[in-house]
Amino acid sequence: MSTLTDVDQPIVRENLHQLLKDAWIKLEQQPLEAAVLARRVEHLARRYGNNRAWAQSLFIWGVGSLYGGDAQEAIGLLSRALAVYRFLDDEQGQWSCLKAIALAWSSLGDAAQALETHCHANAFKRRAEFAAKAGWLRWFAHN
Repeated sequence: MSTLTDVDQPIVRENLHQLLKDAWIKLEQQPLEAAVLARRVEHLARRYGNNRAWAQSLFIWGVGSLYGGDAQEAIGLLSRALAVYRFLDDEQGQWSCLKAIALAWSSLGDAAQALETHCHANAFKRRAEFAAKAGWLRWFAHN
């Protein structure tokens, strides 16, 4: 197994950030393609200890899974992202995960769990600001 040299690490970090940027852009355009990129980012972020990129990649992957119809996988991924966002004390990330998890519960037909999760998301004081920035929500406007 080869290890990265000090020369290689900035390239990997640059690739990680570019892949993450591309995944966010794809989330607005093609959620399923975003999930593919997010899986690659998740691996790199975890490997190099970048918790913010890790949380974002899990979130994007989870939203892509939800869009693709796999609500169970989405809940698992989004719950992991939520835990990392809580560790980072990132309220917008937490709100986004909770909203997406609520949508996943709703798609599984669990109205009580969906409502409870929506209530947790709605407890954030800046929820209106977060909602205004959440372009990914448009994919689920029918819910």
